[in-house]
Amino acid sequence: MIFLSQLLSINPSNLRLMKRILVPTDLSAIAELGLKLAAEIAKRCEASISLVNFTKHPFGATFSASGEVATKVNSEEDFYTIEALKAMKERLEVVADKYRAMGINIGTAIVDDEFKHGIDEYLKAESISLVTMGTSGEENAKETFTGNHTEQAIRVSACPVLSVRDGFNPDLFNNMVVGVSIITDNQLADGLKSIRSLAECFDSKIHLVHVRDKASESTLVMDEYFNRIAHIASLQNYTIRIIDADDTAEGLISYASEVKAGLIAVIKNKKEGIFRIFSNHLSDRLVKEEGRPVITVNLGNV
Repeated sequence: MIFLSQLLSINPSNLRLMKRILVPTDLSAIAELGLKLAAEIAKRCEASISLVNFTKHPFGATFSASGEVATKVNSEEDFYTIEALKAMKERLEVVADKYRAMGINIGTAIVDDEFKHGIDEYLKAESISLVTMGTSGEENAKETFTGNHTEQAIRVSACPVLSVRDGFNPDLFNNMVVGVSIITDNQLADGLKSIRSLAECFDSKIHLVHVRDKASESTLVMDEYFNRIAHIASLQNYTIRIIDADDTAEGLISYASEVKAGLIAVIKNKKEGIFRIFSNHLSDRLVKEEGRPVITVNLGNV
């Protein structure tokens, strides 16, 4: 697993890849944090937003995008289910209209599946560039074993997943900290490429930060290595910092605060093992930093 924040100002010749942002929602206040940040990104990147509720119901594709059912309703239970789905659709449209009034291109949908499986299928079927989700940064007892929705999305998503708490400041996205460790060159470049368009939208300066193992790593060697990685990833506006810290999370958080970075990213580079963004020590500390979103790339899915 590797920690990275963000990346680069891209060459003008590079294409903008941030085209469609998925915002899963249960219409809670926490979920709307993800939508608020997605709207900020959409405005800068000229992207569209898909606001999607995942609810298992018996009508499948017969429940249309307009909120109508093509099959005959045969029972009172089905009738009440349909009414609940229609109410949900109406609430999604009310929320979407608020952002459409700001000039955001946003569509809504109700997917017939539970979140864990539904988002996997949705991401496979749709061309999603980024998943944005609000989070409290905490787990209840059930989530300790099954993972919460943000973690479930990270497990299956081939695109970056951006988790956000209240208090974020998009104006600070012009500085993005990338906590880096040694990883196969192409893997690291792939991780950077998957989020590079977001940095382009915010004209971000990339701070590649490595917390050095003082017993085994040379600052000079590390500096050369990460400069080579930056070249492979075509980073333009970046700096490299090799720092010493007894605690990796503390080192990254301290540096991010020093440069007033608005975002940190996490890159997971192994398929095996359980990736726990909320219980892993380093990820946990980063996610729970109030006002500083964390973007995660799972290279096992890229």
